[in-house]
Amino acid sequence: MPEGRRPDGLDDRYKRSSYRAYDGRLADRYDTYWALRVFRGEIMDGFVLDQLGADLGSLAILDVGCATGRLLDRLAAAGARRLAGCDLAPRIVERARVKLARRGVDADLRPADAERSLPWPDASFDAVALTGVLHHFYRPRAALGEIARMLRPGGRLVLVDPCFFPPLRQLMNLGLRIHPHAGDYRFYTPREATRMLETAGWDIAVCRRLNWWAYGIVGIVSASPPGLAS
Repeated sequence: MPEGRRPDGLDDRYKRSSYRAYDGRLADRYDTYWALRVFRGEIMDGFVLDQLGADLGSLAILDVGCATGRLLDRLAAAGARRLAGCDLAPRIVERARVKLARRGVDADLRPADAERSLPWPDASFDAVALTGVLHHFYRPRAALGEIARMLRPGGRLVLVDPCFFPPLRQLMNLGLRIHPHAGDYRFYTPREATRMLETAGWDIAVCRRLNWWAYGIVGIVSASPPGLAS
């Protein structure tokens, strides 16, 4: 897709906001973005590495919302060899491609909208990472359905997302209903996120707070996950 050309299908204002941010200014300065420093993105990555364990080298792993490839880089350094990543914005995917190639990391990177369609066949992966992405989804059940389609039976979704204590969370969510910020739609509590996954047919293996601002969940896809509507 030519740089600067917006794809079809950006059918809500949160997705358009996300595309503008991550195909624009954040594509160039994502790695130094203040939020990653304040909220310590390496803690999110560490949870993914811990949950995937010592068998990284045998797993096919997809990073949904890969941005500039920070997590993919860490997975490769830890021994992962079958890596893929996607993001809504083509420019930030290209930044990831350039950065990872310079570091000798081989990853299948593609621009994609997880709420509509992910460009891999059914049951392509053993694990999917979703770090700092859930709160961007306007149609989270549709995205979870696509992720379930990507996973082999028994495959794992490793999800990490920010969580703010009340009343800050409620105030932020109210503000986001009025004006999206870089595609942010809604911040969930760990309990809300767990219920969402369970309702969508996932088995919850792990759910815990990582610190005062983030939680991590591991969901296991069933052999025959139910159809998921948005």
